[in-house]
Amino acid sequence: MTTRTPRATRLAAALTALLVGVTGCQNREPTKPNVVVETRYLDALSKAIDAVNKTRARVVADGNAISRAAAALDDVDDAAVTGDRDTVRGRRATASTAFGKAQAATNRLGKDVRAYRTAVDGLARAPREGLDPTQNAALADVVSAARAELSQLRDYATVMAVVWGTYQKLDEVQGLWLTRSLGGWYRDQREAAGAYGVLVDRPVLAKARTSLAGADRRRLAAARLVDDQLATARGALASLLD
Repeated sequence: MTTRTPRATRLAAALTALLVGVTGCQNREPTKPNVVVETRYLDALSKAIDAVNKTRARVVADGNAISRAAAALDDVDDAAVTGDRDTVRGRRATASTAFGKAQAATNRLGKDVRAYRTAVDGLARAPREGLDPTQNAALADVVSAARAELSQLRDYATVMAVVWGTYQKLDEVQGLWLTRSLGGWYRDQREAAGAYGVLVDRPVLAKARTSLAGADRRRLAAARLVDDQLATARGALASLLD
């Protein structure tokens, strides 16, 4: 039986966080240890895994922030098209907060995707001395799935560069409309609804929604494939973790 070293402990923490902390994937309990790997190799592998964990978490957070903001703005839109000022006012606080976080996410998305790519490349180059063929194959599959995820993330970032301006405009329009509505610009709810309809370009908004929804579905599908490979790797590397 092996004794866990500080480096092996870091590997366990890094790999467990990679699987559970990012997307909530659960795994079976590790098996009893049956191999010994030099600590210098464990140290390098743990650092590579930790880098993937941290950079992937940031990219996931970026996408989630954007999705939440789009959904919140859509909720406001659903009320505003009816001229319902009170419902819009109630929803705008949530939408404004979500939009601010999404704006920051869109600004850093490209940088975060590049950092994730660098981390995945680092995992691909991490030393595998002492690992058995199953463990090596599991790590290779993680790298392959992560690179496929990166391809979707690059596409997602490209879509965001095109459509996010529409959501920025929607946020501005909703704020303007609510200010005018609270200021008595509209005589009744029907007139308020008509005014909102003039302010929003519905075809452009519909196209942006479709593009974002499609990019988001592809992003999440690729992430689930990475989760599957990470679950397999967690089992394959279990003997290193105790």
